Amino acid sequence: MAMYFDIWVDADSVPKNLRQIILKAAARIGATCRFVADRELPDVKQFIADDTFRQRQALREQGTTDETAIRATKSKVSMVVVKTGANSADDYIVETAQSPSLCITHDIPLAARLLEKGCTVIDDRGSEYTDADIRTRLSDRLVNQELRSWGVFVQQQSKMDGRNQKAFSDNFDTVITRMLKA
Repeated sequence: MAMYFDIWVDADSVPKNLRQIILKAAARIGATCRFVADRELPDVKQFIADDTFRQRQALREQGTTDETAIRATKSKVSMVVVKTGANSADDYIVETAQSPSLCITHDIPLAARLLEKGCTVIDDRGSEYTDADIRTRLSDRLVNQELRSWGVFVQQQSKMDGRNQKAFSDNFDTVITRMLKA
């Protein structure tokens, strides 16, 4: 299956259980997928090693004897570790991602920047950011920041549970299917 888009993950903001969903889907469809964070993520690193091994083993089972070609085969999933700093992962993703790309982040300002580039963006709860609602989301974020700075209690996002994970998984699959058909 030919891929015409990349997957970018703001790995600083995506929970581990969702990373597993993304990793499995990327491998299943053969997508180039980049996890960007200011630290190495052991689960992503292990997946890359396992996926590379599986791909090389498949070549051997198909009868490939060219060891140079086998060793050149690597997972399409990668881990990009950026230097620690405010927005360093965000800036890397914005500078590097190109349309059409699917980007996954919980960071609303990052989502706005990626939408401007023509990328498709979903959050870690399965909602798709759109040009129509990004300004409202940015405004709500600013109001909530201001209320928190005044000490006014503002309800935080609920903890990741099975419903949230299913919502993310379902929408992630829907968006991937739509992008594959485009």
